Amino acid sequence: MMSTTAEYVLTYFPIRGRAEHIRLLLEDCKIPYRQNLIANENWKQLKARGPETGEIPFAQLPVLHEAGTSLYLAQSGAIARHLARRHHKYGQNELEASLADMLYDTASDIRQVYRDFIFDENWQAKRESFVSNASNRFALLEKFMSSRNTPYLAGQDTTFADYHLLEVIHIIQRVQSDIIRPYSWLQSFCQKMESRPNIAEYLKSSRRFEKPVPLPHA
Repeated sequence: MMSTTAEYVLTYFPIRGRAEHIRLLLEDCKIPYRQNLIANENWKQLKARGPETGEIPFAQLPVLHEAGTSLYLAQSGAIARHLARRHHKYGQNELEASLADMLYDTASDIRQVYRDFIFDENWQAKRESFVSNASNRFALLEKFMSSRNTPYLAGQDTTFADYHLLEVIHIIQRVQSDIIRPYSWLQSFCQKMESRPNIAEYLKSSRRFEKPVPLPHA
């Protein structure tokens, strides 16, 4: 939910990248936020200056600034967890919180497989291997979640991990559109997530960037 009286300012590039699951959480929870979009031509200067001012502490993005505080939080996982704790998206109990942590990291592992592939100079030659690897990882996740029989990763409601997995599936579907066709739990999960009213509205909106990474073939 974009707002001029933002509770948070999210600084990132005008792509989906490592910030998209954070945007999905903010949008789904209707949390007021503003985007500070960094153009490539400005990044070198901001990257050098950021650690000195504290506004980009580790010379990398995304960074979340909480209005009215001195907090400039880096690292996408830390940002997602911070928002989850603040806005009741970290599970209903300790077990669900631990499951959310585990499955967030599982989604991160799958995303790294995508990054290794998409940034490879020989990506075309490695496409088949990538699709096989990603499918195998989704198969393991499908088996685990089918045994739990819950609609979302940690339980009956969304956690920060669900937004991450949804975006990971979306970016891999850009390479292989039917990647989750064999996996009924994952298909049902995507349908549930995409039909949540605030997410459905966001996915259709101009606030949603097309590119997951700044590459022509992504």
